[in-house]
Amino acid sequence: MNLDSLVLYNKIKQCVTLSGVAAKKGRLITEQDLGVIENAAVVADASLSQIVWVGKSSELPQQFSTIVNEYNCEGEVWLPELVECHTHLVFAGDRSHDFAMRAGGKTYAQIAAEGGGILTTLKHTREASFEDLVENAESEINRFQALGVGTIEIKSGYGLSLESELKILKCIQALQQRVTVQLVPTFLPAHAIPPEYKGRGEDYVRLICEEWIPEVAKAKLASYFDVFVEDGYFSVSQAEKLCLKASEYGMGIKIHADQFKSLGGTQLAVKLNAQSVDHLDNISVEDIKALSNSNTVAVLCPGASLFTGTPYAPARALIDSGARVALTTDFNPGTCPSRNLPLMTTIACTQMKMTVAEAIAGITYNAAAALGLETQIGSIEPGKQFRICQIKADSYKALPYCFGELQ
Repeated sequence: MNLDSLVLYNKIKQCVTLSGVAAKKGRLITEQDLGVIENAAVVADASLSQIVWVGKSSELPQQFSTIVNEYNCEGEVWLPELVECHTHLVFAGDRSHDFAMRAGGKTYAQIAAEGGGILTTLKHTREASFEDLVENAESEINRFQALGVGTIEIKSGYGLSLESELKILKCIQALQQRVTVQLVPTFLPAHAIPPEYKGRGEDYVRLICEEWIPEVAKAKLASYFDVFVEDGYFSVSQAEKLCLKASEYGMGIKIHADQFKSLGGTQLAVKLNAQSVDHLDNISVEDIKALSNSNTVAVLCPGASLFTGTPYAPARALIDSGARVALTTDFNPGTCPSRNLPLMTTIACTQMKMTVAEAIAGITYNAAAALGLETQIGSIEPGKQFRICQIKADSYKALPYCFGELQ
């Protein structure tokens, strides 16, 4: 080991390692599982951006006592860098008109039926230039990063033509060259039926399977494939066709399910061993049981429920069943235009009856698991990436307490 590449971060007020959460693979989390170390020290290898050692400052091994590069971190609380595991970050335009319509009493489905919703954003995104999309998205990523986020999943889905979907995915590829945040690209062509295929959903599904998935896979533009299972969007049988084809081409699976109705999307996710199943506001008791016995991560979107005035997902029932639960902003222009991932922990604790420990695990280790990255990030342990969120506070408990306003 080359001591010249090592850096010692000493006298950290509190280091929230999540070592116990990692050991339990994110299930049935207690406060003790956060692995909090008071007056901690962390040794990192700068050349590898990797954690080498974690422990109390008073127990620093002799072999690290001569490290030259040392930083005093008094007054800092350290957590793993936050993980945002569900966004629709590349788009153009906004949907403030939709919000006003909802405030006036119209439902999400009614707005969509009148040509609003996803199709409004589709129009603006198709018309936007590649350069404008990249510039706008980079600004959004920077805002996430300022709130402690170091990894962001970004879905396509606002193009819904091969040309526009490729444009969005290539934007994500270009963005990764411009930002230090780790980006995870997801192909979501089954976000809605585009206007040119209205009434021809099966033809659209066939097109995605036969032409679009092979094209995206060939270009290596997406790690995951996603589909929105909902009345008026895609059925369970259509979703299964799409997901099986995407799996053939090496993409992992993520599914939007049970947001407004329980239609079997969660059961499909479990059957296909999907990486995550997201939303779950109206998940059934049977689906909760199926999910609890699987490795599929339940990704909950409290900001979307707050913004749309719809029911919150039954976080308590999911967690108590043994399911792994992650939290996300679901950042998008229509149902949650917030980048404030820490705020989601506040909502989770106050409205979804999650504990502080469960909420913090939901935006770190379990969110990493929702992206298949839990062996690399999500906890502060030797061998993992050195990705740290530092806050000025007396305790990690201040994170949900302060409504996402900590610096």
